[in-house]
Amino acid sequence: MAREQVLEGVILRRWTSGEADRVVSFLTPERGKLRLRVRGTQKPNSRMGLLTEPLNRLSARVIEGRHQRLLVQPHLLRTYLQVRTDLERLSAALALCETLDRWLAEEHAEPEAYFTLIQALERLEQGGDVATIVGWALWRWLAILGYAPDLSRCRECGHPITGGDWQLGEGGCVCARCMPSRPNLTALSAEQVQTIQGWLLQAQPPQEPVVGAERLVRAALRYAESVVDAEPRWLTFWERLNALRESG
Repeated sequence: MAREQVLEGVILRRWTSGEADRVVSFLTPERGKLRLRVRGTQKPNSRMGLLTEPLNRLSARVIEGRHQRLLVQPHLLRTYLQVRTDLERLSAALALCETLDRWLAEEHAEPEAYFTLIQALERLEQGGDVATIVGWALWRWLAILGYAPDLSRCRECGHPITGGDWQLGEGGCVCARCMPSRPNLTALSAEQVQTIQGWLLQAQPPQEPVVGAERLVRAALRYAESVVDAEPRWLTFWERLNALRESG
C-alpha cells in the first residue's frame, strides 16, 4: 500500500520525463532532498508545470509507491516574484538551488542547509547584495556539511593569520612565504579571510554589502571543487553577467 506524507520544501531543479511528466528535486527540512515524479506537467494549460518551477516553495503530498515517488496536490507558499524579474538575482537563486542539488545526498536531512537556502532567497527577494548573499550561503553550506577549511593559520608553516596576503586552497590557507609552492590558489587578504571565518558561523545572511564579495564567491567555488563537486553551471553564467556589467 502506498504511503503518503505532506511535506514543505523548495523545488531545486527539474527534468523532463516522458511526454507529459517531469522529475523534480524537492528539498525538505525533514527528509532532505527527494527525487519525485510530477505527472501531467507538460500538458497544455497544466497548473502542475507552473507550480513545480525551480525556486517555488511548496506544501505538497508525497506518495511512496512501489516503483516511484509522486508529488501531488502542490500548494504554492512562495514564488519570489522580485527575484524572477531580475536576471542577475534569478541566476544567483538558480545557482544556489543547483549547488544544493549537487552537494546534498538524497534522503539525508540537513535542516540547517534548507533554512540557509530559504534565508538567502528571502534576502535576494528583499533586494540584498547578490554577491554577498551568494558568498555567505556557499561558505555557510560548506560549514554545515562538514567541509569548512582551517582559516586560523597557514596550513604549510603554521603561521597565524594576522595580516598580509593569503591564498586559499584545499584544507585551508597558505601564507605569502609558502605561496610559491602552491600555485593556482585564490589570493585573499587577511580581512577577506576573516569575513569568510564569520560567514562560516553566521546563521543569518548579512544585511550590508561586503566589498569584494565576488572574490569570496570565487574562493568558495575553487575550494569546493577540491572537497565537494565541480562548479555549477548557473554560477558560471552569473559570473559572466557580472563581467559584462563591469565592462559597461
